[in-house]
Amino acid sequence: MSLLSTVDIPDYRHLLLYDVVSHPEKRAEVRMTGLLQVTNSGYLIIGVPTALVRGIFDAMNEPGISLPDSVDEGALRAGIVVMTPAELEQIGGSDHISERGKNFTYYLAGLKETQAVSWPGVSTCWHMKIKSPDLGKLRRSYGLPAKVEGDSAFSIVVAVRKTGVLTSNTTSKVTKQQDSQKLPSWTLP
Repeated sequence: MSLLSTVDIPDYRHLLLYDVVSHPEKRAEVRMTGLLQVTNSGYLIIGVPTALVRGIFDAMNEPGISLPDSVDEGALRAGIVVMTPAELEQIGGSDHISERGKNFTYYLAGLKETQAVSWPGVSTCWHMKIKSPDLGKLRRSYGLPAKVEGDSAFSIVVAVRKTGVLTSNTTSKVTKQQDSQKLPSWTLP
């Protein structure tokens, strides 16, 4: 016979539920970190592994999508925009950011499709939403709002649809199939 019964053990499940509800970042399954850095084009970003973006892109099933272009006009360089060039200029430039080179924590929070705003040649974007209380605190410490202007949350652009990709045009697969059927006939000796 046992000295303890299950009735004697207090039930703390309600405290765990309160903890999860009051701290939304704990609901995410994966805690990630990235380095705070400045791009050549003047954005302050958290570096994100390109493989993460590529993996999400490869798993998507949307017609006409492509990987996003780099903000530095080079190879894909994934990141979470923490401050725009205008915001960096407002606080005195990137040299005033003492946290550069430090790791910041973020959590993946789901995929969202939005219309592209101020992005020439792109009509639609897919963003991986990010939750990061640390990034909000960093922005507030420099006198900025918790989020980048116009964004409801931090995010990583994982796919884009360029303007006109799904519109009809003069190219047709039917025409190409008919041309391929006009191959010379071969006669056997």
